[in-house]
Amino acid sequence: MSRPIWQFTAIVAVLTLLMGAAAPSGASAGTGADPVLLTEPFLQSPAKNSVRVVWLTEFAGRHHVVVVGHRAGELNRAELRAAATGGKIRGVRVFRARTGELSRVAEDAGSQIPDPPAQITRRHIWRHEATVRGLGVGSRTPYRVVSIDRGAMVASDTYTLAPAAAPGQAQQILLTSDHQSMPNTPANLQKAVETVGRIDAVFLAGDLVNVPDRASEWFDDQRGGAFFPALQGRASRTVNGVTWTGGEILQNAPIFPAIGNHEVQGRSGLPTLNESFNAPVPREVAEAAYRKVARQVNPRNNRKIKERWILENSFNTETYEEIFSLPTSGPGGERWYATTVGDVRLISLYATRIWRGTGIAADPANWQRTRYTEAPATTDDLLAQGWGSHIFEEIGVGSRQYRWLQREVASRQFRDAKYTVVMLHEGPHGLGDNVNPPFTDPVRTVQTDAAGNTLVRYDYPRADNVLTRDVAPLLESAGVNLVLNGHSHLWNRFTAESGTHYLETSNVGNSYGAFHPLSGRSRPVPPAPWNPDNYLAQGNPGGLEPQVPTVAPLTDPAGTPLPFVQSNDYSVFSVLDTGTGEVTSYRYDMRTPDVAPVVLDRFPLGG
Repeated sequence: MSRPIWQFTAIVAVLTLLMGAAAPSGASAGTGADPVLLTEPFLQSPAKNSVRVVWLTEFAGRHHVVVVGHRAGELNRAELRAAATGGKIRGVRVFRARTGELSRVAEDAGSQIPDPPAQITRRHIWRHEATVRGLGVGSRTPYRVVSIDRGAMVASDTYTLAPAAAPGQAQQILLTSDHQSMPNTPANLQKAVETVGRIDAVFLAGDLVNVPDRASEWFDDQRGGAFFPALQGRASRTVNGVTWTGGEILQNAPIFPAIGNHEVQGRSGLPTLNESFNAPVPREVAEAAYRKVARQVNPRNNRKIKERWILENSFNTETYEEIFSLPTSGPGGERWYATTVGDVRLISLYATRIWRGTGIAADPANWQRTRYTEAPATTDDLLAQGWGSHIFEEIGVGSRQYRWLQREVASRQFRDAKYTVVMLHEGPHGLGDNVNPPFTDPVRTVQTDAAGNTLVRYDYPRADNVLTRDVAPLLESAGVNLVLNGHSHLWNRFTAESGTHYLETSNVGNSYGAFHPLSGRSRPVPPAPWNPDNYLAQGNPGGLEPQVPTVAPLTDPAGTPLPFVQSNDYSVFSVLDTGTGEVTSYRYDMRTPDVAPVVLDRFPLGG
């Protein structure tokens, strides 16, 4: 993780003040009842002979261990307790976990939990992580986790773990994104497991939840489709009269995510978690605001206080980084990274920005904070403005991330990999709604109207789209096999002349639509004085034509095959089989739950 877990609690006091959180109650799940696990264990960061096991609870506890071995599933409660407290038990090995408290997670009136608090209230959740070592390559070993709190014990079910896959070891890798507690996500994941069997790894191209600092969206949203339950077969989401449990995946397979806009929390100190999420400002804006108040908030010019103030008044990915233990391979820490997963060299990029609405009032005096405008009443307050759809981490030529990416695609690990996959939330190609505006820094124009009002608007020159201008040419020249992205809740794919495939497989059953002549839909284009040439009403900003699915495409009323899946009646999941080198996408009709998914599309990497 970007910060050692035992340091999470070091910033709790600051965050309590900044978030308006309630003081800790000291209550524990072990008070008056047996403790429970908030998540089943999940796997992280597999290495040659080891893998990390992580789980979360609502109690700090005293003993937290992973019990590994052929007898793990046979042990009775007395043996499990003995193993957790230092006893030697035949047929298993015990690995102790390090524990730390998540620093930012909270609930508020918008949380889908029983009796939600009226204001932002910190939720006390502890994360436990143990590294299981001495594993044999190519074999799976039973394990379970045990936690003890105030003498009471809880143990997980029994699952299997394995170290990193060896070269040549075939894997089934789930390609997915944009779960966001959507109604059809548990059905999507359940059908994926039922259809392909064991999943060996998950590549998730961002937007895991909606508001990253809202704990229940990760763990126990009462609608039944929180992130971990859906990916651990513990969901309970009813759609069309059928209750879906999700897929038992993360207990047995590591997950490798990328940051989407919904992994980024905005400024602290606002009344609700939603308002905080929707109020990020660029770091340089927060830095300018800090200079105005530095003497008051940091009279001794303490560097850590300065950094914390700027973070709390701009945006952060701290909850995402605290929950996961991801590879760190450069200046991005966990935010962008590269790792080898069996025969796949995976590069996960940080390519996303704040999503803002499109509405532009006819009277500039009534403008609001959107991707194109600011509310005139806020133009004298740096932090109250939205700053357009600003990019969270620069990725164009000259940026730290781009220079790192250049090194990665030139590395021996990349050149020697059988398959290469680049994953990012927003991609260079797509038919979805969210390809507008172009992926570039907003160009800010400040004017004064006849009444003396300050008007601020933003343009996004299409020629400056850094994903199409800078990133895609680099990936194609390097021979990347597959670029995986999400963001528009859509299935569509494209193939470059170089052979690089671009796949968005983010329609888990909750689509935002395709904007293409065959759909009859058009994206909103801002009026004058904006230049309409910068904003694409239909089609793909990257210029490539979408590929019609190769097996069973959907069709329009005239019978024309559609190069996309935009219907909410269908849930789509995709799997990379490294044994065959093929990516297969399946579509499942939510209206006919007893009918098995059918293959929508299949293509070979490099073909």
